[in-house]
Amino acid sequence: MSTNLQAAQKVTFTIGVQPFPDYSPYSSYQNGDYQGFNRELLDAFAEKNGYHFEYQALPLKRLYRSLLSGSIDAKYPDNPRWSQNLKEGHEVVYSEPVVSFVDGIVMLDQDHNNPREDLRNIGMISGFTPWPFLSDIQAKKINVFEAGDMDALIKMLLTKRIDGIYTNTAVIRLRLLKYHPNAPIMSLNRHLPFLSGTRHLSSTQHPELVVQFNQFLVDNTHYISLLKEKYGLSSPNDVP
Repeated sequence: MSTNLQAAQKVTFTIGVQPFPDYSPYSSYQNGDYQGFNRELLDAFAEKNGYHFEYQALPLKRLYRSLLSGSIDAKYPDNPRWSQNLKEGHEVVYSEPVVSFVDGIVMLDQDHNNPREDLRNIGMISGFTPWPFLSDIQAKKINVFEAGDMDALIKMLLTKRIDGIYTNTAVIRLRLLKYHPNAPIMSLNRHLPFLSGTRHLSSTQHPELVVQFNQFLVDNTHYISLLKEKYGLSSPNDVP
């Protein structure tokens, strides 16, 4: 039996995902191909429950509009604090936490003790929202430079075009280890505000899917631990 025929015979759900070309270890989306920790985890859940998941990568605001309108069945990842203004008036059901995250300013270690007012230019992946610094950005105390990939941001930091990168620490840690092993030491500046939280599956149309996903998390703790280990997500997501 062909794979397409097998998929057609299963209940199909459309899962909205982030469109970042390389957001490893969580995900990558290139040439219509969605890969990474997120994909392996969700595919395993689908297989256990006899489902077929189709992954739809959309720009972040459109992704939330699609979730809230019901044009996608679920979104991963999500968090109750993300895009709260868009979700107002809608009932969104969230799963139990899957993985933890830390988002903050990564800068050269030599600059960690600089006064906060010296932080004037920050870079980030397009589509991110630097929540802890929004008031400073709105007051024009901090300028934001967006880029499509992490390598461009690292180059901007090394050439002093920016003072720091607002990013997920697991993402930049892997990028530095794989592609910039000789770069000067850079890490999360804990003197500056940062966010820590957890990533969840969410849905407005299929709360039963979220309930089943929660059971999958409980029943497959060993598999999920190994998967996190494989992708470097088994320990707190900070930059060494």
